[in-house]
This record gives sequence, structure tokens and C-alpha cells, in this order.
Amino acid sequence: MAFFNVLKGDYPGLRQIDKTLDVGSAETGIVRGSALYIDGSGSVPVFRLAGDTQATDPTATIYFSLMAQTDLVAGMAGTAGQGAAAGVTDPVLGTVSGVAKVTGLSCGMPLEFETDQYADTDYDVMALLTVGASGKLTPHSTGDNVVAQVTKAPATRWANNAEAVAGYRTGANVTVLTARTVWVPTLTVS
Repeated sequence: MAFFNVLKGDYPGLRQIDKTLDVGSAETGIVRGSALYIDGSGSVPVFRLAGDTQATDPTATIYFSLMAQTDLVAGMAGTAGQGAAAGVTDPVLGTVSGVAKVTGLSCGMPLEFETDQYADTDYDVMALLTVGASGKLTPHSTGDNVVAQVTKAPATRWANNAEAVAGYRTGANVTVLTARTVWVPTLTVS
């Protein structure tokens, strides 16, 4: 399951720092709570799944996805199943396949959240976090960007939208890490 829940902060609200962008055309694996970064190398900026490279890139501000790229709403907001997805040639972009459009909350926005998108390891309260493989939070190492700080070690909680039986949203227990957002690019700890 992919779980992300804001406990404290300006979400939802007009003061939230968010960004809504298309998902990169070859991107896969973005789920609710995934760490994303903006890839501005093309003619149009897109969201991509953050990984080890973005952990040390001070220009890669991290965003936490509010929905999976396979979510029907993300598909409808983008072009999945519409127009260009059917092979229509766009006068600007050329022939493109359908892409989803997702919204992410910036790690530069003060908030406390809980998520199940973290690497399986031990976490101490106050530990610093960065991004790792598959857009998951992982312990910070010297020289990495800091994107969050643990406020509560992983714990089990009930989630109404967890799938207990495939295809049904009947609720189930999930193990979540609670953290607060922090943005400190390439922090070196002595």
C-alpha cells in the first residue's frame, strides 16, 4: 500500500507549497508519498521519481506525491487515455503517449506527516532523512540533502483506505514513519 498523511501544517490550504506537473513519459512507480523532483531538462518540466542522485543534488528540491500516477484522477488530469495517448500528433510535443499529472507537496513547506514510503531499517527520533532508491525516505549520510527529520519511530496504525483484500478498500493496519519536513541541501555533519 502507499500511504501519506499530513498531521500538521498548511495542508490542505492556500498557503501550501505545492506543484502540479505531468509525470515524465518513461516514469513508473510513483505512488502516494513517493519523493519526487522536477526534471527541467526538457522543453516542459516534469516530475520524476527521486533517487540516490537527487540525494546529493542541491538543486533537486523534493516534493511528496499526493497520488499515484496510476490513479484515475491523475490520468484524467494528464493525458492518459485521451487525445495524445491514442497516438494523436501534438503540434508542439509531437507524438506522445499518455501521461499522468500529479501534485506534490514541497519538503520546504513546514509540515509533519506520516508515510509508509521509507527504506526498511531502524529509525531513531530526530534522525535526519534523505531520498533513496524508488523515491523512498532513507537515513541521511554526510553530504546528502536533508528532506525530513523523524519525529516518531515506525509504528502500526489503522488506515481506512488500506487494501485488506485486493480490489477492495476495506481498511487495514499499516506501518508508518512520522517525520517533519526539512530542507537543508548537501548537509555535512562533523
